[in-house]
Amino acid sequence: MSDASINDLTARIEALEAETERLREQLVQAQIDQWKGRIDDLDVQMHLGALDLRDKLQPVVDQFRSNVADARARLGTAASTADDVLANLRKGFDKAVDDISKAVRQARESVGS
Repeated sequence: MSDASINDLTARIEALEAETERLREQLVQAQIDQWKGRIDDLDVQMHLGALDLRDKLQPVVDQFRSNVADARARLGTAASTADDVLANLRKGFDKAVDDISKAVRQARESVGS
């Protein structure tokens, strides 16, 4: 083999190695971009899940606030109904906690799927 052929092959090998390195860098960059896209998707899903959870919980919180206000008003009108008011308030609170637990569980399940 002549020196010119060897030099030509050496130059071609170096060019191929440089091209391979450039392609590796592009592949790594594409993989990084893909993971960034996945993270962005998860962020959007998390935000939508939070909005969905807030939409589910807001009526429960509002109802419980209403129950507390009603209990406060009923206590002001008749002290003899204090036990009834507290019992109703406890039932409302227990229902609110149950509703919140269900909403959180559903949100977790929807994020998991």
